[in-house]
Amino acid sequence: MKTAVFLVNFGAPRTIDEAGLFLMRLSGREAPKEAVEAVRQRYMAIGGASPLISITQEQAALLSDATGLPVACAFRYTSPTLEEAVNECYKSGTDRIVFFVMSPYYTSKTVGAYVSAVERYVPLLPYRPETVFIHSWHEEPLFRQAWVKRIGDQGGPKDAFYLFSAHSLPVSCKDEPYAGQVEETASYVAGQLGLSAWALGWQSAPRSDEPWMGPSVEEVIDRVSREASAIVEIPIGFVSDHLETLYDIDIVHRAYAESKGLAFSRVPSLNSYPAFIAGLKAILSDRLGTGR
Repeated sequence: MKTAVFLVNFGAPRTIDEAGLFLMRLSGREAPKEAVEAVRQRYMAIGGASPLISITQEQAALLSDATGLPVACAFRYTSPTLEEAVNECYKSGTDRIVFFVMSPYYTSKTVGAYVSAVERYVPLLPYRPETVFIHSWHEEPLFRQAWVKRIGDQGGPKDAFYLFSAHSLPVSCKDEPYAGQVEETASYVAGQLGLSAWALGWQSAPRSDEPWMGPSVEEVIDRVSREASAIVEIPIGFVSDHLETLYDIDIVHRAYAESKGLAFSRVPSLNSYPAFIAGLKAILSDRLGTGR
């Protein structure tokens, strides 16, 4: 059976000039000039573009080397899109397409949207490949241990407060698995590290009339500033660096923490960390029955 594996991610502009196109794909309509400029300014603040595409490509190459399987990338709002990936599989006569979602936690806003996009598109083609979706893998032991090792490598002041963070969701999504899965993972990692001073904060909520999940990272920082001198933020909700780690955490959260008199540092994202790639290999091998 000819198999193709795609690491699936949200997508991001490769260059500053792609910001408008990315927003249009994201919203389904042309974004106002003010919104495009605001996004451009954020990307300029982190060096001009998001590294998400190149990081996902590196993860795919390392996973391919580790498993011997062909592994590429597909994105929801950036080329190559999920639909373009399926087209390539049709042209090459691929029998089985594996969509390995690069989020360990399930929410209909991201993972559900990826699955729906594929399920809508495949029936339009004149062939029927087997499609396999891998998601909701937050319980994989090697994934959790990768975070334990990553945080251990980074270290921090003995009296530091450890702040785990993940993208917030509207309160209307509170019954989805996402929040519980993130909380369970953060609790496990904190327990393995023996952390006594830690909390989970939710980040990157947009300005909206709809309430979003809390407490926010800023609310946690406000509380921590009264009982600690240093804070270490851990982007437990993400596996790759992108705008929400490089801008929201490294710039916005850092400035806010320092304005409260806290020394601030961040644990690096998992990116291509060897222990994380080992975890991805274990998940893929288990799902496809090829052994670890």
